[in-house]
Amino acid sequence: MALLKKRGCVGCQSAGEPLAGEGKASPDPLFFPKRHASYAGILIAFLAVTFVAGGHIDFSFLDAAKDFPGGFVWFVDQFMPNAKAFDQMGKITSALAMTILDAIAAGTLAAIIAFVLAVIASRVSGVGGPVQMVIRAFATVLRNIPTVAWGFILLFSFKQAEFTGFLALFFKSLGFLTRAFIETIDEADAGSIEALKATGASKLQIIVHGVFPLSLTQVVSWVLYMIETNFRDATLVGMLTGTGIGFVFNWYYRTFKYPTAGLVIICIAVAVIVVEAVSNYVRRRIGAPDGHSGEMRASRGKIKVRVRTTSGTVLAVLVAFLTVATTYTMVNMGYGSADTMQATSDLAEYFKLMFLSPYLSNYTWADMFEGLAVTLCIAVLATAGGALIALVLSLLAASNLSNKLVSNVIKTVMAVIRSVPTIIWVLVFTVAIGLGSEAAVIGMMFHTVSFLTKAFSEAFEEVDRGSLEALKATGATWWQQVARGVFPDKLNEILSWVFIRFENNFVGAVTVGAIAGSGGIGYYLYIVANYMFNWHEMGLIIYLCLAVSVTLEIIATQLRKRFIVHR
Repeated sequence: MALLKKRGCVGCQSAGEPLAGEGKASPDPLFFPKRHASYAGILIAFLAVTFVAGGHIDFSFLDAAKDFPGGFVWFVDQFMPNAKAFDQMGKITSALAMTILDAIAAGTLAAIIAFVLAVIASRVSGVGGPVQMVIRAFATVLRNIPTVAWGFILLFSFKQAEFTGFLALFFKSLGFLTRAFIETIDEADAGSIEALKATGASKLQIIVHGVFPLSLTQVVSWVLYMIETNFRDATLVGMLTGTGIGFVFNWYYRTFKYPTAGLVIICIAVAVIVVEAVSNYVRRRIGAPDGHSGEMRASRGKIKVRVRTTSGTVLAVLVAFLTVATTYTMVNMGYGSADTMQATSDLAEYFKLMFLSPYLSNYTWADMFEGLAVTLCIAVLATAGGALIALVLSLLAASNLSNKLVSNVIKTVMAVIRSVPTIIWVLVFTVAIGLGSEAAVIGMMFHTVSFLTKAFSEAFEEVDRGSLEALKATGATWWQQVARGVFPDKLNEILSWVFIRFENNFVGAVTVGAIAGSGGIGYYLYIVANYMFNWHEMGLIIYLCLAVSVTLEIIATQLRKRFIVHR
């Protein structure tokens, strides 16, 4: 009965308030039919949008299902590393180490600047007024410019060099972390901040003794997440700027040396899994309750107590590592032949041309809107197909709904798939089944399935075990437990994750359109930037991408805050 009341059952009363003539409470008989009707409505809308998207770009899930097995077998056969491929191991590991260090340095330096900006822009500690609005707008623009666009813009200014790739990661990280830190500080315990203000503490004291300690754990988690994301994005950036592991993969891929390209993919996957595992360990340790040891010392009649905590030790080691790694990277980075001052001036001029005077000269507005439609359709299809597959896999991956062995196997496979950057999956299937939207959708579905399987299974594992045990005690089958005990509680969260993935897939569709030739607005961006060198038109295309991305981000942020349990 408590469960029914929690879910908004109309007409339900507590167990202590029997209905007249019955002696016990009973749920509204229309409650479950109404809920099933809402499920059906959501499913019909979901299928309708998918059908329209598929028709618009002439994509068929049936054809894709037929082409996928052969394409995957071809991929495994052709990209299997051979003895000759291992001769290039030194070159691969060197590029991989460079990429990891660039990802760390970009995330760390961006985090320092982002925290300062977040403190200024936060409603809790900031100065308010137009400054706050400007910083928030600045962060939104930086994070929503597609990574591929950053690569094109910076390549013309700073030329082909490791520093160019670093800057692309840095600007993207700065926008993302500024926004994330602002939200983190805004969510800090208001009571503690007010208590400091009541004591007459200055702004600096409030920041040092209130804002920083309260937000530290979450800030570190965001920095680690950004480093993980940077490493995946660095593969794409390397393809654009001719540096790091992305360039190495692209070289072997473009010269049809598929076994060596396969070895690069394996090395990237292993590195991502290791980075993610270390990041998860650190997040768990700094977020866990402290087990600590202390020692007391007498000095000149005073007793001093020194307390060592596990989380404090891990945090200190992490800060030291990030500092050393970032310093080493910046000192030894390849800055290329471009004059930094002149390149910065050129970059400012390019931004002026793009954002202050955007217009079309080679394409029409009809072309632009058709390009956006194609990109959105690819994102819709990749999200829809991936969500349906992930829903099935997540039920088997949830530890409270499945066999432990099956759960662990699925989670491991998904982690491996997730470790390979999306652009690589798309490029692989481009040669396996041919250019076009089908390869783009299938390649993007790989990452979508692995992402949503993880998100859905973690959501299902949060379902109250008591509810499932109560259903099981009534003789409910496994499917009845899922239908009555899991889906009703988690449907909103499932839909929220699907939309959040759709937001990511739109940006991914822009990227694959530019790099893998799958069409859409990304393809126009690639042509304008690399062949026409038209900054005005490039600016207009970026504005269109920004408009869609910001709209999707706003919706996704509201859904996350309302429906997704903070993990």
